[in-house]
Amino acid sequence: MSQTFILPPVSAVRMVWARTGMFSNDEHSKISAVLTEAALKNIRERAEADDKERKYVNSAIATMDATLRSLDIIHKGRELNFEENEKLRKAYLDSVKENLEFGKKAGDFLKSLPAMVIGGTGGITVGQYLGQYFNISVIRLWAIGLALASIGYIVNLEVVRLMRKRTQMLYVAQDYERSLYYDQYVTRVATTLTSLYLDLDRIHKNVFEQSYSVDVEVSNIIGEMLKGVRPTFCKYIHKHIREKKIKPELWTLCETGKEGAVEKCPCWEG
Repeated sequence: MSQTFILPPVSAVRMVWARTGMFSNDEHSKISAVLTEAALKNIRERAEADDKERKYVNSAIATMDATLRSLDIIHKGRELNFEENEKLRKAYLDSVKENLEFGKKAGDFLKSLPAMVIGGTGGITVGQYLGQYFNISVIRLWAIGLALASIGYIVNLEVVRLMRKRTQMLYVAQDYERSLYYDQYVTRVATTLTSLYLDLDRIHKNVFEQSYSVDVEVSNIIGEMLKGVRPTFCKYIHKHIREKKIKPELWTLCETGKEGAVEKCPCWEG
């Protein structure tokens, strides 16, 4: 026997990736991980019938388990990044709420000034005093009051408008940053699975005295395996984020990088 027929290195790598479903909250992913564990147990039992297969499979499974532990740590690191990002954005949102409250209070204060100056018994005294001191008629005092009320309304309106824009950009920034963390996660997974494949191939060579024969490079194997889970950013997204060209209404194009659509983006440089 010149190579394994029970656990090819490529299949072993795919099984480890499938077993990471146990880290997920998704039921289908967990079920897939359980089924893969059962399949791996069956492989170990089948390997007992042949001395070389037994040596190779036992060493391979130990290496797979060690890699799964590394992937678990990588996954927890990604979740920690997400949590820290969430806390940071929550603090920013709290500041937005405070600004909204300030704008509302400033607007209410300015709008209440006419009533403070003119309205009520005490107000009449204040209004009369101001009118006599500054030689301003009651009509002009009313006009000033209305102007202050208008200014208060405009102040509040402008603060709300600015905070709404800042909130929209906050969600864009948060989405972008989480995607960066996720892309980093996939890259680290790819590196770990590549290392696993090379380790399995060395084990195979030690037992069967030759590498397991494959038609493509290991980088292409891992790349194709993870291709569907990588973010699909527009190729200019990082540059345009730095240049502050990205707006909320453009974010869908930026994030998806949809071919045929991004070319119509006003920021496209192709």
